[in-house]
Amino acid sequence: MDTNQIKAQFKQADQHLAAAKSELNRPAEDVVPFMVCRSTRYSISHYFQGFLLKHGIEPEEETTVEVLLEKCRAVDPAFSSFDLSAITFKKDDEYSALFDEMQNCVDLAEYAKQLVGK
Repeated sequence: MDTNQIKAQFKQADQHLAAAKSELNRPAEDVVPFMVCRSTRYSISHYFQGFLLKHGIEPEEETTVEVLLEKCRAVDPAFSSFDLSAITFKKDDEYSALFDEMQNCVDLAEYAKQLVGK
């Protein structure tokens, strides 16, 4: 288990989450939905990768958030309550411009952080 690699994953996750929150806290007319949605998806992905690494599982490059979640569920049943339906976008060019949906994504990333014990 490479603790530096684990720390790096969690650090990147924290940075992406902070970026999403910062973007969402701007005046409504200045918010870039693409940035919020992409950053939350990256944050969740890095939290899951860090969790898996912490448990001795090396995730493959370019693994989807869905696949990472399934692997996390196999390690810890607490992940069964994690619902990705708030993230309705799969690619960088897909995102939601609705404030409530963007906030739900940020909340989901916060929940991922909580689940991984970070």
